[in-house]
Amino acid sequence: MPKTPIVMPKMSMTMTEGELVEYIVIVGQQIKSGDVVAVVGTDKTNMEVEAEVDGTVIELCANPLDVLEVGKPMLILETEGEDLLADLFTPAASQTPVAVAPAPEVQAPMVAHISSEILAMPGARKLAAETGIDLNSIKPASPSGVIKVSDLAAPEDPERAQKARLQMAKMVSLSLAIPQFTITSELVLKKSLPGDSGVRMQELCRAWEKTLRKNSVLNSSFVSENISEVGLVKIAILTKTQIGFVSPVIAIDQGTGWETELPGLLAKAKMNKIPFENLSGATTAIYDFAEFGIGQANVLLLPGQSTALVIGKGFQQGQTEIMHATLVVDHRIADPGEAAIALRDLEQLLNGG
Repeated sequence: MPKTPIVMPKMSMTMTEGELVEYIVIVGQQIKSGDVVAVVGTDKTNMEVEAEVDGTVIELCANPLDVLEVGKPMLILETEGEDLLADLFTPAASQTPVAVAPAPEVQAPMVAHISSEILAMPGARKLAAETGIDLNSIKPASPSGVIKVSDLAAPEDPERAQKARLQMAKMVSLSLAIPQFTITSELVLKKSLPGDSGVRMQELCRAWEKTLRKNSVLNSSFVSENISEVGLVKIAILTKTQIGFVSPVIAIDQGTGWETELPGLLAKAKMNKIPFENLSGATTAIYDFAEFGIGQANVLLLPGQSTALVIGKGFQQGQTEIMHATLVVDHRIADPGEAAIALRDLEQLLNGG
């Protein structure tokens, strides 16, 4: 079937890029022409973007808070009819926006010292307000002079980094009391996982939560000599920051909007500003080492975690991608055979099953 992209629209004569504020749709959703699919923003306003054709969403090409050039795809639709728009999505097509009238702009309250004359994307303003950063002190990397989320990097803090390492050392010592085993498998994927780390992590979290739900024996905990099933899947996600690696925790509860919450959480984690409710309570963990070029690795379970999934960098083999997945399991709740079945289920779910 034809594939039709919906691109970042050009909302003014001087606009060269815009921020993807949020998606209104999810992968697999069927939409009609005229349906709102996303909200995009500039330093001046937010606008809703409509679909111009009927179709099914098959790919989200970016992450909320990402800044895209005008004309770059935000999402891909699979359409029923002839792909009449296929030749329109070129740089020249960016002169014609696919946007409707501006929607009321909703932003987080800003601290008083942030001047309205400062050029900043909505996501950067919101994050600055939430973390107390003075936008007057930020020097944008873009020649346009517009501040983006990527400009709000946390400063290096050697003392805090040392404290974080000592805390992790204590956690690792406690993990030695957990009897655990590791299995590794090659997952054969019909298509590569997204290159963008944020979008990729959304797909991994979605598939891993469904895997644990299907294999409830792995979604259990051993406490006080008893094994009990965990109600809510809470995933710790390995994230690199200036003080080292941290693992913010997100609860994967269907229908709660966790997918739109995740990008903001990871952005805050990179600035060492993890909200209190996202600091602990993980029942499982995901380590995505693909961005570091690592194909395979082993990790230790930390207290409270019954499983940990390690994803490595894949490689192409014909029309498929081969990717190593390593699963670490608390041996008190499951055995290697049950873990092997879970990895097969994960492969099927990543392939759309």
